[in-house]
Amino acid sequence: MKLGAILLLFFWINSSVAQSLDTLKVVSYNLLNFPELSPHRIDSIEKIMAYLKPDILMVCELTSGSGADNILFNALNEGGTDHYDMADFVPGPDTQNMLYFNSDKLRLKEQNVIETALRDINEYVLFYKNTDFELTTDTTFFYVYVCHLKASAGFEDQRNAEALAMKNYLDGRVGAENILIGGDFNFYGSDTEPGWTTILSAGDVVMKDPINAPGHWSNDIAFAAIHTQSPRVVAVDGGATGGLDDRFDFIFTSEDLLAYSHGANYIEGTYHAVGQDGLHFNHALVSAPLNEAAPMEILTCLQNMSDHLPIYMEIELQTGPLSLQPNIALEVEVYYDTDSNQLVFKNWNAIVGNGTAKCMIYSTNGQLVQTAVPDGNFMINIQSLPTGTYVLKIEGANFSYKFVKP
Repeated sequence: MKLGAILLLFFWINSSVAQSLDTLKVVSYNLLNFPELSPHRIDSIEKIMAYLKPDILMVCELTSGSGADNILFNALNEGGTDHYDMADFVPGPDTQNMLYFNSDKLRLKEQNVIETALRDINEYVLFYKNTDFELTTDTTFFYVYVCHLKASAGFEDQRNAEALAMKNYLDGRVGAENILIGGDFNFYGSDTEPGWTTILSAGDVVMKDPINAPGHWSNDIAFAAIHTQSPRVVAVDGGATGGLDDRFDFIFTSEDLLAYSHGANYIEGTYHAVGQDGLHFNHALVSAPLNEAAPMEILTCLQNMSDHLPIYMEIELQTGPLSLQPNIALEVEVYYDTDSNQLVFKNWNAIVGNGTAKCMIYSTNGQLVQTAVPDGNFMINIQSLPTGTYVLKIEGANFSYKFVKP
C-alpha cells in the first residue's frame, strides 16, 4: 500500500443546507478621555465610524455613561443607521471601557468585570444571530475583553499584574471561544514587557498577535507601519504629541480564530492601524508625504479625535448552525499518500454534491498557505507544504479539520 498515514475523521454535515459566510468588522479604539476633554469630538467619531462601519467596537478612555450614550445615539446610529446597540455602562475607577455591536448580526449574552489595581477590564460575550439560534442556541460565540493597562515606562510590572488578572480569569472561563482582547496596552516592546508574554502564553489560554510582530516598537522606524500613537505633533484637546512612534494598541486573538476551529476565522491581511501608511514616523498623520491610507477627511478626524489610532481587523464566520443532528452524520476518510504527497478524499461527492469546491489550507498560526480544488481523483497535491500540522477548510461545507504532513 502506498497510503502512509490514514486519518479517519467524523463530522456532522448538513447535506441539505449550504453553509454561507459573513464578515465581521472589528475595531478597538482609545478615545482619549471622551467626552471630558471636549465633547465636540463626537463629530469626528461619527465620521470615523461611518467610514469603518464596525460590527464590534471596543473602546477605552470613556469618562462617563452619558459619553457612552452619546457615541451610540449621535455617532453610530446616525445618517439613517439604527442597528447599533451597546453593553451596559459599568462605572469604575479611573476611565471606563465599552462595547458596541451591530445588533443585526450580534447579540450580547452577558458581561462581567475583572478588577485590577487601576482600571477595570471588561468582559463581553457576544453571539451571532444565525437563522436558527433562537430554536437551537447553536451559533458562534465571541468572548471579548477590553482593557487599558497602566501607562508610562517604568510600570511594566503593574501592566503585567493587570494582564495576569485577565489571564487568570480566562483560565476559569470554561468553554470560552473566539476570544478577542483589545485596548490600549501601553507596551513599549515585547522584549521589555512581561505583560506581552503573559497575554500570549500565561495560563491555559494561548493568545496570538494576528500580525506576529514582536520587537521593541518604541521609537524604531522599522516598526513605523504598525505604530498607533501619536497621530499629531501638537496638542489637540489634550493627549500625547510627538508623532507616530509607539505601538500601544492591539487586538489579540485566541488560537481558534486562526484555525477556524469554532465557526470563525481571522481574515489574514486585514489587521492594521487605521490611517497608518508607514511613512509618518515621528510625524503627524496628515503631514507630508501625502497619506493615502484613508481619505483626507478621515485622516483629519483621526488626528483631531485622539492621540491613538484605531485597530481594525475582519473575521469570517459561518452563518448556519455549527452542529447538526446525528442522523445526518457522515464518515469522511482522508488519506495521506506518502509517495505522491497527495491528500486523498473519500465520499467527496457526499460532502459538496456533484460540483467542485475550493479547499483552503491554513498553518496553525492562521496563515493561509495553500488553496486548491481537488482533481478528478479527489486528490490535493501538498508537496510544497513543509512538514507540520495544518487545518483544511472546505469552502461552503460545515466543517474543518486538522491533518499532519509527516
